[in-house]
Amino acid sequence: MIWAAQQGLLPTWLNRGVAIVERQAHLGGTLGRFGIHSDSLGGSYLECLEAPHLPATLACLRDDPVTHEMAGYRQSFPPLALVDRFMRRIGSALGAMFTGPSSLYLRTTAQAVRLHPDGSVTVTATCPEGSSFVLSARSAILAMGGRQHCPQLPVPPERHVIPSDQLLTVEGLCDANKLMAVAGSRRILILGGSHSAYAAAGALLELPAAQHLAPGQIAIVQRREPRIFYPDQDAARHDGYDVAPGDICPRTQRVNRMGGLRGYGRETWRQITDRPGLQPETRVVRMALQDLSATELHTAIDAAALVVPCFGYRSVTLPVFDSNGERFELNADKGGIAVGDDCCLLTADQRKLPNLFGIGLGTGYRLPASMGGEPNFDGQANSLWLYQNDIGATIYRAIDELSPALPSETPPDVLGELDRAQGTRVAVLASPNTGF
Repeated sequence: MIWAAQQGLLPTWLNRGVAIVERQAHLGGTLGRFGIHSDSLGGSYLECLEAPHLPATLACLRDDPVTHEMAGYRQSFPPLALVDRFMRRIGSALGAMFTGPSSLYLRTTAQAVRLHPDGSVTVTATCPEGSSFVLSARSAILAMGGRQHCPQLPVPPERHVIPSDQLLTVEGLCDANKLMAVAGSRRILILGGSHSAYAAAGALLELPAAQHLAPGQIAIVQRREPRIFYPDQDAARHDGYDVAPGDICPRTQRVNRMGGLRGYGRETWRQITDRPGLQPETRVVRMALQDLSATELHTAIDAAALVVPCFGYRSVTLPVFDSNGERFELNADKGGIAVGDDCCLLTADQRKLPNLFGIGLGTGYRLPASMGGEPNFDGQANSLWLYQNDIGATIYRAIDELSPALPSETPPDVLGELDRAQGTRVAVLASPNTGF
């Protein structure tokens, strides 16, 4: 929607009929529960308001006080509490545009998706009071959200495990501070070497109890060294970072544009590794997982005062059924990549569901060459800028190309005992989990 708004296409799209199903009482997400800073510059959030063809409802946000506050972070990393307030302003402005043939269903939960032979999609949703209804459309977009991948750890019940997505909340950091205050000489183990791991380390170091930690008391156990973002090769060389040719994005010439640590996680890494211009951070050490035997790892986990798993995210899914009521096994259901490079959902046997799209954290989206990114990048793209630009354009164009020739009524076989059905629409945007 943001891409369409920037291109001046959103009003026309809404006039054709779009429905949003949102579990929360507002649009804009729930980033305010996190007690850390964004890893995107403030300018990345503001850019969507700078397009010349923006609808008036969104354009008026340029003078909003929260926008002016965000502008103070244009070249730095805003706290997520501020990002949350800004995104809610965006969400409110978008919601105000849902009139006429388009509908916004807040406090409503998407339950299942069904595909039909004529190319239509139906989404079953539940209202706050418990009643259900069906939305019919040419396509559906699942903003599925992510669930943290957390394998079972050999941790005794009396030990404390706080996954990174919980740790980085305001409540989680409070709990971690209490545990560190009574840790004594026991270690804090961070399992993983991605941005979440280094962001967790940085957040722990800022807690009051961290001032009593001994050198090396926080240990990051990682499979490999993280890649680090730099605006260009000269900045990387100045920082003493070795750049391989495959680290450079051909589109922007940035180093590790997609896969590199950014923001406060990046600065934590720079402190730990004693980069120029920073006070070295001795309270954190890094350990290579391959250097530890299974027994040594289990012993370290058993003895730790706090264990923070940072194993990345998997996609939240909705049940998807064919016209006969048979449920598709999605690739994401078995822990695989949720979508292809066209954002279509993938089944377990790698078939694409052409009118069902996925977007957001945990989808495992891999960038096609046309979107840039460094050749060495083999992870999933979770870039706000890409969602609002290239990825948004991919989904919009795919939906726009779908045939509009659909029945004017919802197929009777999908209604069952449901209370009501909504008419055919261009798209249904379902958000079963907006947790992160």
